[in-house]
Amino acid sequence: MPVIIDGNNLLHSLPSRERNRDSVRRRALDTVRHRGMSLTVVFDGPPPPGSPDPDHLGRLTIRYSGASSADDLILRLLPKSGGASNWVVITNDRALRDRVKESGAKVRTVSEWQSRRPTKPRRVSREPKLSSREVADWETFFASRDDDAEP
Repeated sequence: MPVIIDGNNLLHSLPSRERNRDSVRRRALDTVRHRGMSLTVVFDGPPPPGSPDPDHLGRLTIRYSGASSADDLILRLLPKSGGASNWVVITNDRALRDRVKESGAKVRTVSEWQSRRPTKPRRVSREPKLSSREVADWETFFASRDDDAEP
């Protein structure tokens, strides 16, 4: 299910020391990495100098609205003819929420999205450590192969 986030709403929900687009980008990257979803973050205004628009980062896309509003761009990104029902828009903007619902897409607030967002990375299973006997066996194996190598 594709998700579009109103980037400025997310930015203003962050602690003051993290209130920048890079923090939003990092949070979005963590989300796609840990939840395996497609995500588009839309910011108001033009992209920073030297930044591509759109900026594709695997399953994450960062978009900038340029001269129009982020709300208008979000609505343009939603599919027409009933296809929006598979999409979710994350925003705190009441007027945008109403327009998104009219399109058929689902709407969540930033706090609802953040409460579902993983706070810790998934635990990665690791292979058990080798015993000292197993290490010695491997060292013997590789040492004998060096002796067999041709000069």
